[in-house]
Amino acid sequence: MVGLRILTIVVAALAFGCGAFVVAAPFNATAYAHPEPGDVDGDTVRDEVDNCPTVPNGSQLNTDGDAQGDACDADDDNDGVADVADNCRVVPNPNQADSTPGDGHGDACPPKDTDGDGRFDEDDNCIDTANPDQRDLDGDDKGDACDRDDDNDRYDDGFDNCPVIYNPDQADLDRDGVGSACDADELIAGPAPGVPAPAGAGAPGSGTPAADHSPPVVTVVVGQRQRLADAGPALVVTASCSEACSLQAVVAANALAARRARLARAKVVLARGTWSLAGAGRTYVFARWTPAARRLRSGHRLTGALRLTAADASGNRRTVTRRIELRR
Repeated sequence: MVGLRILTIVVAALAFGCGAFVVAAPFNATAYAHPEPGDVDGDTVRDEVDNCPTVPNGSQLNTDGDAQGDACDADDDNDGVADVADNCRVVPNPNQADSTPGDGHGDACPPKDTDGDGRFDEDDNCIDTANPDQRDLDGDDKGDACDRDDDNDRYDDGFDNCPVIYNPDQADLDRDGVGSACDADELIAGPAPGVPAPAGAGAPGSGTPAADHSPPVVTVVVGQRQRLADAGPALVVTASCSEACSLQAVVAANALAARRARLARAKVVLARGTWSLAGAGRTYVFARWTPAARRLRSGHRLTGALRLTAADASGNRRTVTRRIELRR
């Protein structure tokens, strides 16, 4: 469902395995977010019929029936009021009438909670299945409770040998039924299959490795929509590197978004955090909310961008950018 997706990440502290969002420089980050041809955003809906081809929206919800799905439509109900300021985002109400100010809902759309999990339908990623945590590991806009492919690798969880780690090749080198991408016995022995060796390593000649000019391969998993009241003191970003690297996560909103949310008249930083990996592996970065983010008013939405930058020992850098929507 489109609406607020609360971040809760299940993280296995394992060595590097293929992730849901792989960015391979020097190519465009969005276009190469997923390796499967014909599905750039990896939401299992092919590009030619996807109403948001570059934004994961497995539900394809399109409230106003226009050319854009709600996940990439700035005005979901087409009432002339932008979503970031609309007190009834999925029901047209250009007059914004609200007899109970402060509850976040205009009179045209009284709150509804079909599955009784405490999440209103417009902000629930599983309307018919109770999932108060709104966990969505693969960020495909379908909560894990109603998603039969939690890691979005095209394998049903019941048959996936790594159900929560993206591994479309289903490699299992020791044939023990646990995929190589999540098998501790295999990962301890070395990097997961498919991770390239550093540039120049093992090159013939003098025996001295060539200088490393290749940035690390980076994967990121993060919830696209966050409710600050439930997210705790920090945004949790799951990330991995193909080699030892330092990680810096920054969430910021541009001046226009900040003004609409009545936070500031200039670009604002909403969260920041750092972490590092001693070798190829998977970890998570805690990006702590700044005072600016905590000033977001009840019922307001704010669209920003997460920039995760990974730098290796040679100074090679790669940055992955993801859209983040905040709501009080």
